[in-house]
Amino acid sequence: MKIPTKAMLAGAGPAQAERLLRDTYRVTEGRRRLAMDCAGASLAALRSLAPGEVSLYVGIPFCPTRCAYCSFVSADVGRALKLIDPFLDALCRELAATGAMLADAGLRVRTVYFGGGTPTTLSAPQLDRLMGELADHIDLSGCTEYTVEAGRPDTVTQERLEALKRMGVTRISINPQTFNDEVLQEIGRSHTAQCAQEAFLLARAHGFSNINMDLIAGLPKDTPASFCQTLDRTLSLDPESVTVHTLALKRSSTLVTNQQRAGDASLTGDMLASAQAALTAAGHFPYYMYRQSRCLGNLENVGWCKKGHEGLYNIFMMEECHTVLAAGAGAVTKLKAPHGDRIERIFNYKYPYEYNERFEQLMQRKERIKQFYASYK
Repeated sequence: MKIPTKAMLAGAGPAQAERLLRDTYRVTEGRRRLAMDCAGASLAALRSLAPGEVSLYVGIPFCPTRCAYCSFVSADVGRALKLIDPFLDALCRELAATGAMLADAGLRVRTVYFGGGTPTTLSAPQLDRLMGELADHIDLSGCTEYTVEAGRPDTVTQERLEALKRMGVTRISINPQTFNDEVLQEIGRSHTAQCAQEAFLLARAHGFSNINMDLIAGLPKDTPASFCQTLDRTLSLDPESVTVHTLALKRSSTLVTNQQRAGDASLTGDMLASAQAALTAAGHFPYYMYRQSRCLGNLENVGWCKKGHEGLYNIFMMEECHTVLAAGAGAVTKLKAPHGDRIERIFNYKYPYEYNERFEQLMQRKERIKQFYASYK
C-alpha cells in the first residue's frame, strides 16, 4: 500500500505505480489490485489533510478477559479493577497536558481513536468523565472522525452507547471475530455469536451509522465453510466497514504458549479469497492493508468499506503521514516533521500499574513534544 502511494505522490500515474509493484517487487496480480485500491483511498485521505492537522490516540489497557490470540498489553478487568480509577486520574491529566501542547504548537485534531484493550470495558460514568475531560482540554471543532473500539460485544450496553453518542463519537467497532460459537469458546471470548449480533443491532438502534466489524481468518477450529457463514451473517447486518485480519501467532499469546492448534495456512488463504469475493459483491472496497509478523501464510489484514466510510485514522497510521499524539498505557506518540519524512517516537509505559506509578517520569518524557515543534518554528 505504501509503495504505490508514495510513487503516485511523487508524480507517477496508477499504471506506473502498478508496474513498480509487478516488476520491482514481484507482487502477484491479485495483491497488486488490493494494493492499488488501497493506494487510491490513501491518496484521497492524504490530500484531504490540511497543514497542522494531527490525530489523537487514547489507549485503554483493560479487557473483560484475555483472548487466546492476543499479545496486546491489556489487563483482565476482574483482576485489575483497583487500577482503573487511578489510571483514569492519570489519563485525564495526560489529556489536559496534551491539549496544552496542541494549542502551543498550533496543531488541530483531525481524528480521534480510542483503542486498547477494550475502551468499553469502562463503565458509562467513566466514559463520560474521560471523554468530557478530553473535550474540555482539546479542541475537537475540526475533528471529522471520532472512533471508539467497542470491540468486545459483551461490553456493549445501552448506557455505554448513550455515553458514546452523548460525547460525540461518530464511529464504533464491534468485533465478533467469528460467528461460530465453538470457535469463540476456543479462543477465550466470553460472548456468543448471538450476543455480537444483538450488540450491533443495539448500536444501530442508538443511531450509530458508521459501524466496523472485525473478523479473523485462521482461528482454531474454524473452517472455510464456517468462515463463509460468518461472512454471510456479518453482511446480513450491513456494517459500513469490515476488517478481515489474518491470525497472527504472537509469541506472548496463550494460543502459542499453550500450544493450541491454529488454523491451516492454506485454508486461511481460501478464507481471505472468500472474504474478498463476498465483500466486493456487497459493495465494499479495500481501503487499507498491512501485514503483521507471524501471520499464517504471511498473509495480510485488509480493511473493507462502503464508499465514504473509510477509516481515516487507519489510513493516516499506516501511511505515517502526520503526527499522532497518544495518551494512555502502551500508547506510542509519533511525531512527524512538518516537512520531510522524519518521525520520532515517544513510548508511554506499557502496563497500567507502571503507567500509574511512573506518571511524572512519563510527563517529563513527553516534554519532547514541545521541543520537537519548537525546532520547526
